[in-house]
Amino acid sequence: MEEQKFYPSDRSQPAIGIVSDELSRGINPFGLIESAGVADVTDSIESIAAKFDRFGLVKVRRVYSPETSRELTEHCIKFSGLQPMDFNKAKTKKEKGGLGGAPVFNDPVFWPYAANKKIKEIVVALLGQNCFEFRSFVAAHYSARGLHREFNKLVEDDSSPYSVKKPEKRIVRVQHYCGISGGAFGYIPFSHDERLFAVQSKRVGFKRETEWFDRHRDILTNARTDKNFVDADEIERYICWSHADPGDVIISNPAIFHCDEYLTGPRYFLVSTYAASDETSLNLAKGNAKLFPDVGVKYYKYMSEQGFEGSADILRANGDIG
Repeated sequence: MEEQKFYPSDRSQPAIGIVSDELSRGINPFGLIESAGVADVTDSIESIAAKFDRFGLVKVRRVYSPETSRELTEHCIKFSGLQPMDFNKAKTKKEKGGLGGAPVFNDPVFWPYAANKKIKEIVVALLGQNCFEFRSFVAAHYSARGLHREFNKLVEDDSSPYSVKKPEKRIVRVQHYCGISGGAFGYIPFSHDERLFAVQSKRVGFKRETEWFDRHRDILTNARTDKNFVDADEIERYICWSHADPGDVIISNPAIFHCDEYLTGPRYFLVSTYAASDETSLNLAKGNAKLFPDVGVKYYKYMSEQGFEGSADILRANGDIG
């Protein structure tokens, strides 16, 4: 009989508990403190915004009814071309998982989700009335497993007002969960603002800088080739998780170190990203809109009518209105 291969891992070192291995991955000290907001769609906008201000991350339950969530799932299926049963093909690499596609510039069925009334009220409370949506994508049978930040050239630039060292401005990202089972969002608490991270990591006894987590993607690549998961396990035990049911949204500051879960079945969600209108954000937004000139004009006129008043700035920057 062929000898079974053994891959060393920190999982085997701690006590494994009474029956199962509930203690085998070690303690996450960030799990000892509150690190994300949880709200219901019926909560006041002020309370939801306050939770975002405190944590950089808030889950809002029941933004979409089950019927609307199912409709979003069907839109994501059609847009990605991936049916739930295609997950098996994605797992075996016969099909690629879906990611991206700029859905709002390709199909107006996504516009009401990007402009959802409750989401608009929250975004305006966080960014001000003169804001816009500028980057959307659909994920299907796809998981960004490695810890990372979005817009890293911006948020890791010490001279930028969006810098994690001392953020003066922020971008807001909304993940609209749907599908069969929703999804989970992994994050390193308070890593969107390194001043907060320093305070909270000292509080829980974590003694590393945020840069330590940026190794995660390379470590996962090495784990697949070296078959050694010690380093991956050591980083992953510090990840906290926010779990969303279909119809929930998770609103985050994309400067936070974050990742997606291990995929064990089909998963779909829509992402929409918002910023206050300024020179930096307009440079990020106007180029994307130019790629889809006809639909882009209609989209930003629609979004302006829905209360995202900064949308008009994109149209002016591209010469579409005076």
